[in-house]
Amino acid sequence: MLLHGILEAGNGATAVEIWKALAAMVDGHAPSQGSLQRNLNLLVEHNVLRCDVGVDRVWRYRIASTRRETSPAITFVNAETGRHIPVRSPEIAALLHAAAAEYGLALKSAAITVAPAGDERSI
Repeated sequence: MLLHGILEAGNGATAVEIWKALAAMVDGHAPSQGSLQRNLNLLVEHNVLRCDVGVDRVWRYRIASTRRETSPAITFVNAETGRHIPVRSPEIAALLHAAAAEYGLALKSAAITVAPAGDERSI
């Protein structure tokens, strides 16, 4: 029922818009907004939904793509040579996603300047 309400509300719907769509579907007997939010969070956690946070800091939900999403481009840039080294680490990607989300942002790509190990000078 919840997924049907999400589809009815449309891509980019807020939790309140989804709740209103559910209430219309069940003649006003929709779950509480707290219960709805807990279930939306679970669906995001299990990659059924995506949650986008806009500049207005409003959470908008959409059905996750059936295509496998690629991880963001994460690159180490060698400070001495300028060489770009692609980083293929789900752990680093997850950490950067979490850090960006704390500020209401979505990670698209990241470049991190690094120096060779043992380089004591400050960059």
